[in-house]
Amino acid sequence: MIDYATGRMQWLRTQLEDGWRLEGPVIERAVYLGPHDRVSAFEFMLRHERGCLVLAINDCPEVRNFLDERHLDCIAI
Repeated sequence: MIDYATGRMQWLRTQLEDGWRLEGPVIERAVYLGPHDRVSAFEFMLRHERGCLVLAINDCPEVRNFLDERHLDCIAI
């Protein structure tokens, strides 16, 4: 799961380099893997003149670092 999340983080960074903007806040949601197992996923809203999109990325150290680097507000629901 971490490799998948890392790839999505790289895609997010590429989109930002291509002119997409992050619109806050970032939403943190619980993702259930089983009856007693859950992780968080973070939803990022991106906006561009071509439209907008929401990208969900499972929790991993790269996501946490990205949130800290950019001082992004995050709401857990």
